[in-house]
Amino acid sequence: MTIDLQTRLALDPAARFRRVGDEGVVVQQSSAEVLVVNDTAARLIELSNGARTIGDCAGLIEADFGVEHDVIERDLLRFAQELVTAGVAKIA
Repeated sequence: MTIDLQTRLALDPAARFRRVGDEGVVVQQSSAEVLVVNDTAARLIELSNGARTIGDCAGLIEADFGVEHDVIERDLLRFAQELVTAGVAKIA
């Protein structure tokens, strides 16, 4: 499966997410796996509601963090792939 800037993500229904300081904690209840993610990945999870594309999220995160757009896009595509591979996010 290819994830690109037009991909829409949503948190898997069996996953739970909480922000803890500058990080996020995701618990995948079906596998009892726990992931700790950095601030950027946590923000991606917060914004991934199944309606926004990764590109939409990149624009919002760029405004939040003040990082170059191409860097944010590259990081978000990598984070999105990791979240889907871990089973905590689904392609909507």
